[in-house]
Amino acid sequence: MKFIGLFIYALQWLAVALSPTLIGVFIGIAISLQSEQLSPSVILSWTAVGFLIGGFWAEKIRKTVGLSAFFGRLAGANDTRDNKL
Repeated sequence: MKFIGLFIYALQWLAVALSPTLIGVFIGIAISLQSEQLSPSVILSWTAVGFLIGGFWAEKIRKTVGLSAFFGRLAGANDTRDNKL
């Protein structure tokens, strides 16, 4: 059971770190396309920057709020006013 818990915890950490990583990929592709060709080194560099930012963000969430509580708040967020659709 401990293995499953650690696996889910790792997936939650990766889910938090993934969004800045994807933003880094898109920035890298956009910058690379401005030079008229896809440059893997530019894309990889921006992806690494995004992953580092995402890793720091995931660690901050893990240490302050907790990953499970963070995702619980996201899932339980009420986005409608006065509970009317």
